[in-house]
Amino acid sequence: MNVQRIGFVCGALFVGSVALSAIHPWGNPRETTGINPPLLENSEIPTEVHSILETKCGDCHSERTRYPVYSRLAPVSWMLDRDVQMARRALNMSRWRDYSTVDRISALTKIASEVHNDQMPPRRYLLIHPLAHLSPAEQQRVYDWARSERKRLRADSSNSSDQPSVPFEAIHP
Repeated sequence: MNVQRIGFVCGALFVGSVALSAIHPWGNPRETTGINPPLLENSEIPTEVHSILETKCGDCHSERTRYPVYSRLAPVSWMLDRDVQMARRALNMSRWRDYSTVDRISALTKIASEVHNDQMPPRRYLLIHPLAHLSPAEQQRVYDWARSERKRLRADSSNSSDQPSVPFEAIHP
């Protein structure tokens, strides 16, 4: 093959990749609806832990994803779109306020477990984004926060369930 032919093939592949990146086989997570609320809204979270979750988890688990330049080329765009969709389905910190108390407790349990067992962020993500790696101290901070927030939510839900929805006087005149 001569140099011209190689250049033509590479150019055609590039143009084809750009054109195919307009197709989103798993949906387009880049389309967000409305205003992006603060992460983990309605939770009690220390600033330091919030910062860790925002910078190291927010690209996949929120609607604040920062897409790198290479994410505009198919099939890489397809893989990233699928990964972000799956991550948001598992936990979307931008939609935290919409979660029920039971769902929040479940999410916090999973966060604590996966961070404590070094399962998040995934290894393949860390290959491309090494700065997303959680140090042991960061893992411990997130783990401790998730456990304490889960405990707080359980206490709040048990206190609110102790209160009758109808005043006692209305039931027993």
